[in-house]
Order: sequence, then structure tokens, then C-alpha cells
Amino acid sequence: MKKLALKQKRRKRRTTRRKPINVVASALTTAGLYCGVVSIFKAIDQDFKWAAYFIILALIFDIMDGTFAKLTKTVSDFGKQLDSLADLASFGVAPAVLIYTAFLHEATALGNVGGKTGAAMAIIFVICAALRLARFNVYQSEIRDYFVGLPSPAAAVTVATFVLFTTYFELQVAQWVLTPLTLGLAYLMVSNFRYPKDILKDLVLAPKNAFRLLVLCGIAIAVFHKAMDEHSPAIALFPLAAAYVLYGVGDRLYFFVTRRNRQMERAAAQSPGGAPSSPGGGEAPSNTGDLL
Repeated sequence: MKKLALKQKRRKRRTTRRKPINVVASALTTAGLYCGVVSIFKAIDQDFKWAAYFIILALIFDIMDGTFAKLTKTVSDFGKQLDSLADLASFGVAPAVLIYTAFLHEATALGNVGGKTGAAMAIIFVICAALRLARFNVYQSEIRDYFVGLPSPAAAVTVATFVLFTTYFELQVAQWVLTPLTLGLAYLMVSNFRYPKDILKDLVLAPKNAFRLLVLCGIAIAVFHKAMDEHSPAIALFPLAAAYVLYGVGDRLYFFVTRRNRQMERAAAQSPGGAPSSPGGGEAPSNTGDLL
């Protein structure tokens, strides 16, 4: 019995040691983590432009490592854990530091107490990003069609592109715009709103989306050419990030509207006269009736 137990322990040790690690995907994840750390350093130095660009670069590495791991079918537990830790640093802490320094910079210029507000916004953003990542790892990692809640990389890139947008136009709007933007992104990260997943795979590898992808590429090329010719490509990034954020909100509103219409149609079909009746037996009041 003792020999059998020892053999089983040895087999478990060998199995643990032989767990695969995708070196290339992990290296890409580490590169994204590096970009997040550098972004923190740049934000502390109040170099907001490069702090934002390094967050965007971290997103590129995050997309690359996930895509490479899925294409090679070498997704491992080690890679998942490393990716989550890197995401918390690059898409949680880095944008939070950028938010705080942007508030602090504007508060110093205007002589007010915006720095305290920035600290509160940064803390809320980091906490919601951490909660969103933990919820995804435990409950939602097996969902393949969509994300539940705004992904933390999308929230971080929205903050970064907004800072680029305001920096280019030299706008002092941190306290009036960045506050509701930060709170809104933090709420969407922990909400139940649905966002599309595997966009790159669905657009590039799905033949049915080939023509649509070509149209979108043509529009994107024209927009970036116009921005680079007259202004800066940074001004085109924030509208793209905001469009993805608003997609989940629009999808939820569409769901509520269509569900309400289905309920009204079912009530109309069940009523004897073909229209929903009121509790008193008469006709149901119209939703669009006069208020006078």
C-alpha cells in the first residue's frame, strides 16, 4: 500500500511538472505588462501622451497573446493567471494612475482640490477592474460568444484615448468630463451588459463578414488619413473606443425595447378582441395618449 501511494504521488508530481506553458504567448503577455508599468512611470512624470500610448500598446500585446494561444491551441492555466495579473496592472492600475495624475495636473493649474477627486476616481476604477477580472476568471471564462461587463482593456483604452483627445486640443475638462467618464466605465465593468467577444476572429476568419470588413477598412483608412493629414491620429482613436463602449449600452436598450414589444404582442394575442384589455373591462389606455 505504501509503495502504491508513493507511485501515485510521483505520478502527480510528474503531471504537475509537465503542465504546458506557451512561451511565446507568455512573452507577449509579459511585454504587455511592461507597457503597463512604463505607462505608470510616464504618468507620474506627467507625460500623459506617452502614458496613454503605452496603454494602447499593452492592448495590442493583449490581443496578440490571446489570439496566438487560441490559434496554436495551447491555452494553459499558467497563461490565464499571468494574463489576469498583467491585465490588472496594465488596464487597472496604469489607467488609474493616469486618471489621478490628470486630475492632479489640472487641479494644480487651476488652484483647486481636484487631486482628491482624482484619487477617489482612481481607486474606484482599480477596484472595479479587479472585481471584473475576478468575476470573469471564476464565473465567465467559459462563455465564448460575449463578455459580461465591459472588458477592462476596453475601459483602459477609452481613458487613454480620451486623455490623448483632450491633450491634443488642450482642453481642461478633467473634473467635468473625466469624472462621469471614469464612473461610467467603472460601472460598466461590473455590470451585466454584454459586449462582443473575439472580434478579430469573427471579422477576419469568418467568410460571411469579408465584404463588411473591407468596407470598414476603407472607412478606417479614410478617417486615419484625414486625421494624419490635418490633425493627429489620436483624435480618431477616442471615437472608436467610445463606440465600442456605447455598443453594450445600445444592445441593452435594444433588448429592453424588443422584450417590451414582445410582451405587448403576447398580451394582444391572448386578449379576446385582439388588443390588450384594461382590468375594468374597457380598452387599455394608450401609451402615447394625451396627458391633458
